[in-house]
Amino acid sequence: MEIILVVTGDNELVENIPKIKLQNHNILVLGNINYIKHYLEEYMPRYVLLSAKFKNYREVAEYINNFTGSELFITDMTSDSEEKKSAISKNIYLRKIENITELERVLKIIDDLNLKENIKKEDSYKFIPQQIISFYSIQGGVGKTSIVFNFSWYMKDIVEGKILIIDLNFCEGPSDLTINLGLNLSPNLSIFIEKITQGKDCFNKSIINLGSDNKIDILQPPLSIYQSDKFNIDMLDSIIYSARNEYDIIIADVPFRYDNISLEMLNLSTASVLVLSPDIKLAPRVSNFLKFLPGSQRKGIIFNKVSRDQKTYIDEYMSMLGIPVYDRISFIPEDDRRVLTNGRNSFNILDLQSKMPDLGNFIFKK
Repeated sequence: MEIILVVTGDNELVENIPKIKLQNHNILVLGNINYIKHYLEEYMPRYVLLSAKFKNYREVAEYINNFTGSELFITDMTSDSEEKKSAISKNIYLRKIENITELERVLKIIDDLNLKENIKKEDSYKFIPQQIISFYSIQGGVGKTSIVFNFSWYMKDIVEGKILIIDLNFCEGPSDLTINLGLNLSPNLSIFIEKITQGKDCFNKSIINLGSDNKIDILQPPLSIYQSDKFNIDMLDSIIYSARNEYDIIIADVPFRYDNISLEMLNLSTASVLVLSPDIKLAPRVSNFLKFLPGSQRKGIIFNKVSRDQKTYIDEYMSMLGIPVYDRISFIPEDDRRVLTNGRNSFNILDLQSKMPDLGNFIFKK
C-alpha cells in the first residue's frame, strides 16, 4: 500500500498516530523535520501532511513540490502563516488539528481519495520490485561500462516500465558510453546542475532517450570537469528521488573513485555489482572497499575477460571475500567479437547478452 507521511511536532499526535488504521494507505509519522529528505527518499509517500508550526515549513513545502511526486497538505495554518501561503506552490491548506480524533478524520478522508482511479491503474499494470543497481570497479579497463549497457539492454525486454542509466564517469569531454553509443552531447547533467532551482523540470530536461522503444533513458555526465565539480551529494539525492518516481530500474555506472559522489551512489543502491579481472593480488583492495557498502545490500562480483589459466583464482577470491560471484565472462578473441545492434544501427559495445540472464535472476530473486 502507498504511504501517508505525517510531519508534526505535536508529541501527543506522534504517540497516538500508530493507533490509526486505514484501509488503503499505511501511515508514517515523523517528529523531526530535519530528517524529511531521508523519509521522502526512502518511503516515497503518496501524501504528506506537513505542520506549519515548523519554522522552515515553507522551504520544506517548496522542496516537496519541486522534487517529489507527493501531494502536500499543510496543516496548522494560522492567520500569520496563511498570509504567506501564496508564496508556496499549489497545495491544500488545513486549519489547526487539535487532537488525534481530528487527525484521524482527516486521514480517513485522504485515504479514500482517488481510490477508484488507483484500482483501475493497478489492474492494468504489472508491478515489479524497483531496483537501484550500481556497477563499479577498483581498477580500470575491465569492461564495466560494456556490462552496464548490456544489462540495461537485456532488462528492457524483461520489464514493462522504463530504465534509466546514470553515467557518473566525469571527465573532460564525452564519456566512453556517450562515444560508444553515438549519443548527442546534449542534454546532459550540466542542465540539472545549472537549473536545479527549477525543480522536477530540470531533471526531465537533462535526460536523453536512446530510442530503443523509448524504454532506455540516459543521464550523461557534464562535458567539463568545471561543471562536474559543481555536482554534490544533495544533487545526486534529488536525482535519485526524481528517478524513483519515473523509472522501474535505475542503473548507475560508478567510476573507480573514493569520492563522496561515488560512495553516496553505492549507499543509495539496492544492489551492487563489482566488475573485476581475476587478479588475486587485488583481493585485499576489494576486501577493504567492501566496508563502504551497506550490510543489507545485495552484492556480488562479475569477473570479466577471464582466460583459461586464471579460472583457479576465482575460487580463491570467493573464499577470501565471502560474497558471491555472479558470473565469469571469458576473454573473447578479436575474431569472435560481435557488437550490439539496434535494427540497422550498431553500437560500439561488445555483445554480452548471453551472460545477462544469470545476473538478472540473481538481482531480482527474492
